[in-house]
Amino acid sequence: MKEPRIRRSARGTTVLELVIVLSLFTVVFLSSLAMIESGRRFSSSTIGIATAEELAQQMLFRIEHELADATGLELNVVLTEDFPSYEKTMLRVDSTLGFPPRGRILLERGTTREERISYDTLEADQVTFRDLERGLQGTQAALHPDHSEAMWVGLAEPLELQVDPPAADFDGIANEDGRPVYFRGDGTGFAYRLPIDPTGGDNPLNGEDLFWGAEIPGAGPSLAGYLALSYEPRGAYAEADTADDLNGDGDTQDVFDVGQIRRYTWAATSPGGPVEDIGLGPMVILQEQGNWGGDLDHDGFDDPIFLWDKDLNLLHVRLFVLGTAVREMPIVREVESLLFLRNEPEL
Repeated sequence: MKEPRIRRSARGTTVLELVIVLSLFTVVFLSSLAMIESGRRFSSSTIGIATAEELAQQMLFRIEHELADATGLELNVVLTEDFPSYEKTMLRVDSTLGFPPRGRILLERGTTREERISYDTLEADQVTFRDLERGLQGTQAALHPDHSEAMWVGLAEPLELQVDPPAADFDGIANEDGRPVYFRGDGTGFAYRLPIDPTGGDNPLNGEDLFWGAEIPGAGPSLAGYLALSYEPRGAYAEADTADDLNGDGDTQDVFDVGQIRRYTWAATSPGGPVEDIGLGPMVILQEQGNWGGDLDHDGFDDPIFLWDKDLNLLHVRLFVLGTAVREMPIVREVESLLFLRNEPEL
């Protein structure tokens, strides 16, 4: 009679231990799966660093080829009426000509009312932005009075005053050929036009000047055509997820947008019309969240993607690309180019 009791006791103990072991195993197994899945998400959204660099170089070569004959645009405007903090439908300015069909605007930069907004639609009247999102990139929605300054957020240009400019006048300091250059703007885009022959031929000459425009998809060369390169985020990378210090600033708390340079072509006279939207390179280009154009390699200088010196017709393009190295470890490399635009800037 004792043997059955011993067997029941042994069996009961074994079941209890088995439940505990299985529970612990399940926790460890699921945790391991989560870690593996996290690693897979990172590795599947990135590519080898050598490939990332090669694709970025190919994109720069294409940009260099196209912009050799381009003329750059300064997209600075003023509001033509008060813009209340609650308004999300429309923003009216003196002209939307040259602004991409969708994008971001910086209002009253350098002031206590500085705000970044996005728009998704341009009205045919060429003075109205619609479908707005307010208070982006750490800014707050505010009242902006009539005649306030607004600029396309992509633009970054050196200040005229480069010797001890007031802090409110610049957004960053870049390293240009070993010298500091104070600039304003985020430097995540560049708007431009190209020489065209509006008749469809190969003669863009307009007397002693040139015809400016762009090749519009489905419509051919148009004097109303515009182009823009723009950084578009497609995802995010948090240093804390992999405990890697990507920008070398001594911590693992930074969060980066990971995106792509896209090329837009559109006709300013046909808002809502056909827009050519082409991705030009790998979707692994970094910008710090809330600080686009900021320091990405901890060298004390800011790193706008596009910095345009209209006086010298020089466009400096900097790309920080994210890739993987040995054992899927994340690594960042800089790819850059200095482009000379042969034609005079269009002001």
